[in-house]
Amino acid sequence: MLGDEKLRKIYDRDGKDGLSGDKTEAAMEQLDPSLIFTFLFGNDRFDDIVGRLQLVTQTMMGGSEDPPEFIRQQTMELERRRVIRLAVSLRSRIQSYVDGDKEGAKAKWTAEGKELVEVRYGEQILNTVGTMYKLVATEVIGSWSEGMGAKVKAADMKMDAAKEAMNAQQTAQRGTSEEDPLPHMITVMWNMTVIDITGTIREVVMKVTKDQTASDETRKKRAEAIMELGKIWESQKSALPTAMQKSVRNMYASATAAAMDAHLNKARKEEEGNDVV
Repeated sequence: MLGDEKLRKIYDRDGKDGLSGDKTEAAMEQLDPSLIFTFLFGNDRFDDIVGRLQLVTQTMMGGSEDPPEFIRQQTMELERRRVIRLAVSLRSRIQSYVDGDKEGAKAKWTAEGKELVEVRYGEQILNTVGTMYKLVATEVIGSWSEGMGAKVKAADMKMDAAKEAMNAQQTAQRGTSEEDPLPHMITVMWNMTVIDITGTIREVVMKVTKDQTASDETRKKRAEAIMELGKIWESQKSALPTAMQKSVRNMYASATAAAMDAHLNKARKEEEGNDVV
């Protein structure tokens, strides 16, 4: 049934449960790390908001700290396309507000946010995106002092994330053999994700609010809409119990299970295609 010999043996012996997220030995040996990372941080529910995260792209392209020039060029081009696609998506999301249906737009954003906060790391991602929307919009339409203050806060977010990632990495390296390294590893990845999101969202908002094909009035309305969207998403919280929501081990197991399901489904489809041929 499955093209991978080891996975097929596990599946034949234990069924689907044998490939679940808590069977980390099977999962970690067979799964693409970028797939687990994608499912850990929001799955595809945030695809039109933050796009493919840079850590995922880098992993898919080899993950080298010093990649060849052509790989760097490809990565830059992928990021450029990511920003354009997310800008188009953001412009579409705020269009009803720009057109005058402010209350309808805010109700829709609130409902969307309530769903997004419940996926893995959904609350953290949504709040980070909301904060960046608000800060960059303030840079665009706020006073000079408000804009400078917002710019400093955005820079501080990246700086704090970089410090937390470094501290977590150092803690993991100093840890004993009995200590679980997973929480520190996830902390590093999450803070690298914050750095990624803050930089990308800034470019996206600037592209939408500085669009020279739109009138001054439209650009101002877009900035106001993004400000309101940011306020809503920045404050939304998960309804799940805090302990459950923040259990790194549970989230990682859940993400691994989801990634494994995706891996198995892909393998089945490939085999079905081969059978047809």
